[in-house]
Amino acid sequence: MSGTLTTSYTYVAPTRSDFEAWWALPGEFVEPPNERRGGWSGVVRSQWQGEQCYVKRQRNHQCRGALHPFGWPTASREHFYLRRVKALGIAVPEVLYHGVRRDFGGIDAVLATKALTGFVPLSSIGRLDAATRRRLAIDLGDLLGRMHRARLQHGCLYDKHIMVRLNGGQPELALLDLEKMRYRITRRAAAERDLSQLRRHQQLWNDAEWRMLEEAHAARLARG
Repeated sequence: MSGTLTTSYTYVAPTRSDFEAWWALPGEFVEPPNERRGGWSGVVRSQWQGEQCYVKRQRNHQCRGALHPFGWPTASREHFYLRRVKALGIAVPEVLYHGVRRDFGGIDAVLATKALTGFVPLSSIGRLDAATRRRLAIDLGDLLGRMHRARLQHGCLYDKHIMVRLNGGQPELALLDLEKMRYRITRRAAAERDLSQLRRHQQLWNDAEWRMLEEAHAARLARG
């Protein structure tokens, strides 16, 4: 695949505004790059100023929408929604850099974010006591209600994309992978697929606890 990490760039420590250095930053792919429609997208785990970071690199990996009928990089869409979701008071990874480069062969995009220190995916959180599970269900329901109230659909709401940090029994929550996020016409439309998708894939809560999540979500969704 063209435009991969096998470049001729000389590595230098990147600044927050250096496309070439972020593109060439050494690291290991988290998983094999995704290839589609003549383009590719991959994420490497690396270090920036002594901290772990994740760098998404793309070549001709685009999506279309009403505001971008000719397409824009999925990394750029994710960057847009990271800022939007953060403005709602929902924790997301801190953006270190976002940039786009065009040439005769197409378009490259980079999105670098800080790792969420101390957080683990909901999918691998392990056994929790009943009180913590209930607290987590209520807090996540409220968080998702805030997002859906803004008519934002995550679009890929698996338990591995919900990050949790337990601090003395009080859970902190963050969202990952906003690449497929989009606006929906109504709050209900934004919520329906996300909730059904999460319920199918989560294994933490029983039926009663899931109803607590739904009640917290509905209460937040109905505000204002």
